[in-house]
Amino acid sequence: MTTKSLGRPKSAEKRLQILQSAGQLFLSSGYERTSMDTVAKHSGVSKQTVYSHFANKDALFNAVIELKCITYQIDETNICIRTAPLKEILEEISMRFLALFTDPEIINMFTVIIGESVVNPHVSELFYKAGPERSLQLVAEILQAHPESALAPEQAREVAVDFFNLLEFDFHMKSLLHLPFDMPPDKFALHAKKTANKLIAIIRGC
Repeated sequence: MTTKSLGRPKSAEKRLQILQSAGQLFLSSGYERTSMDTVAKHSGVSKQTVYSHFANKDALFNAVIELKCITYQIDETNICIRTAPLKEILEEISMRFLALFTDPEIINMFTVIIGESVVNPHVSELFYKAGPERSLQLVAEILQAHPESALAPEQAREVAVDFFNLLEFDFHMKSLLHLPFDMPPDKFALHAKKTANKLIAIIRGC
């Protein structure tokens, strides 16, 4: 009697393999100079296999950004409305976003996108929709749904923007300019708490 493997399905392994290779190539070569052919060769699969998972390069790029968010548990399945106090939820998601924003690969990705934006605005739009825009929407949905805030859609969107402005502080700009920034992991909790407290004050003023 043959026992089936309980590991990850091969199709899922191939998809992850492609995403990891694509992420490395987007970082090293940029969006424009990274082709589906190059991704196939780098990941050790056929071009047909790449297209079986991703319809085009735009879809592949979006998936690379989404994978990074999922790695830090920043997605709809990992951030949900619970019975926990809003402040606790805000602190939790602040910690996750701080880890994401200080990830060297994410910092480099921002640098690559900014560098290409003048000649290729399309890639900036892709990145914004897959990363910042999706994150804004996620936080806005929490602020609409949680009973302690229950903001209207427009208000929730505005307060979500405030959330990221408070969270990113000045360290994010310094990181994009490749200047030394003071946001080590041991300071995440304190900054997350401050961000949550300030956002609660903003919500109460709405």
